[in-house]
Amino acid sequence: MLSSYFSLNTVMELLCLITAIYCLYNDKQKVWHLMIVLLFATYFGETFGRYIYLNKLAASNHFVYNTLLIVQVSIFHIMFAHLFRQYNISKVPLLAGLAILSIKYVYDVFNKSFWIFSQDTYTLLSVLIVLYGFIFYYYLLTDDSYIDLKYSSAFWWVSGIMIFCFGSMACNIFEERLNHVMVSGHHLAYYIFRVLNVFLYGFWSFSFICRKWLSPAQGNMPPPRF
Repeated sequence: MLSSYFSLNTVMELLCLITAIYCLYNDKQKVWHLMIVLLFATYFGETFGRYIYLNKLAASNHFVYNTLLIVQVSIFHIMFAHLFRQYNISKVPLLAGLAILSIKYVYDVFNKSFWIFSQDTYTLLSVLIVLYGFIFYYYLLTDDSYIDLKYSSAFWWVSGIMIFCFGSMACNIFEERLNHVMVSGHHLAYYIFRVLNVFLYGFWSFSFICRKWLSPAQGNMPPPRF
């Protein structure tokens, strides 16, 4: 059934994708167009993975998420490189992190299997994203120029991914305990990740809205007073 392919996660991804297309398609900074690519890949990957699982087309659908992981790692690092450049932040942490992730990913694929999700690489990515986020926050908050965070697309984009990755790390650390807590037939982590997805895609959607309408730097209409 068609409804089997829709969940809170996929609905949030689809809404965020639609928002990204509408708000970012004509964005002057082309790097933001990559968010449309990322969200399309994420939505398509989730749906295709679900299709494989429901129709038992393969022993595992992990290869879909391993492929998606490459896209995520690449675009996340490009986005942070763009944000770092605005504050003249060294790219050394990004280059070092990308090198470590690449080595870890290749190691997992060759020593385990491309058909088994590289959980360690994903966890390492979460740790690095949190680190990048703190670096960005430090330079953002110590910048001499005035920035209204309510309308800062960069702030909301980083905040969304920071909350998601930090929550993911916490769930991985306490995975064993969370798996013992059942709520309405699901592990507690099931609900935590859905809340994290709401934060991620909600913050990202507002970030895209800021890019189109609320950011004075975009040269569009001035931000409204709330």
